[in-house]
Amino acid sequence: MIQNYIAPLVIAALMTGGLTYSVKVLAEKLGIFDEPGGRKIHEKATPRLGGLAIVLAFLLTTIGYALAANRLDFGSAKILIFDQKLIGVLFGAVVLLVVGIVDDVSGVKPWWKLFWHIVAATIVVSFGLNIGYIRLPAGLHIDLGNLIWNYSLFGIPFHFTVWSNLLTVFWIVLMINTLNFLDGLDGLAGGIAVIAAVSIFFLSLSLGQPAAALLSLIFAGSVLGFIPWNFNPAKIFMGDSGSMFLGYLLGVLAVISGGKVATAFLVLGIPVLDVVWVALRRIMSGNSPFKADKFHLHHRLIDVGLTQRQAVLTLYLISAIFGAVAIFSQTAGKVQATVWLLIVMGTLAIGLIVLEWRKRKRGKNV
Repeated sequence: MIQNYIAPLVIAALMTGGLTYSVKVLAEKLGIFDEPGGRKIHEKATPRLGGLAIVLAFLLTTIGYALAANRLDFGSAKILIFDQKLIGVLFGAVVLLVVGIVDDVSGVKPWWKLFWHIVAATIVVSFGLNIGYIRLPAGLHIDLGNLIWNYSLFGIPFHFTVWSNLLTVFWIVLMINTLNFLDGLDGLAGGIAVIAAVSIFFLSLSLGQPAAALLSLIFAGSVLGFIPWNFNPAKIFMGDSGSMFLGYLLGVLAVISGGKVATAFLVLGIPVLDVVWVALRRIMSGNSPFKADKFHLHHRLIDVGLTQRQAVLTLYLISAIFGAVAIFSQTAGKVQATVWLLIVMGTLAIGLIVLEWRKRKRGKNV
């Protein structure tokens, strides 16, 4: 069965690889570079806008399979021949692509970016994507579908389930910002996004959800084709046009055709907890939560002596381990894994603080 999904993975990856070369040439001609300095680790000007290649490859491959193979049916109403949920996913992706390109070229203020994150998430939710319930151990779950607002647009029925949709918007926006903040080392955001997408693919396959499995693998291929260009030393950066899209799609994939939020959280757990911790630290220091600094976990791994590749591969390994746990565990197992995730995060934090303290102490004694 898995062999039926190899072709879309390869097609998307090859398309991204080819488009990345073209985007790199375009960015160099237009002078769209990420300059070194400040909190940035790279040492020379590097073209950005690589996210354009990722998103275009994803859109073209997804639309192609929807038209030719009719394999992207999520069980919702049809708009022309496309599944309603899929239309929402594509519209939201286009919104983030446009905002990301503007940000990569000329810059967008953080609060405006957050506004467009919410717009994109609201679009996909309006087309029927939502977290209907929260699953708990012992067969229990919290139903979020009690308060419903029915409406129609151009004769197409829509349902707004208040608490469910609000939680879904929050979740997608959280994922967008998690991957956006995670994109601080060469290949880090892309690699972890691929690990998460592959984890969701296997889980979708095991649950009999072929459309979600296919969309996950198209996404994985779209990102996979970019990684050779972006792994250290990076030849091009994905920019916000890429990192925002990665977070958006992972947020969507965790919800579409059945909630896999716990799976995505386990794979991305350390980056998510890192984002929450750093944001709280910035707020407590009187700064904007969006003000960039070098206090993220991946920066701290570099500070204690790891190379970029070692830091990235370490975080790949942690994400892959929790991804495997998410695939093979039931709800109770995922709760236990979440507890272990918190323990790992706490241990990492304490260990890095001790190593940094020792490093500073050695520096003073020199």
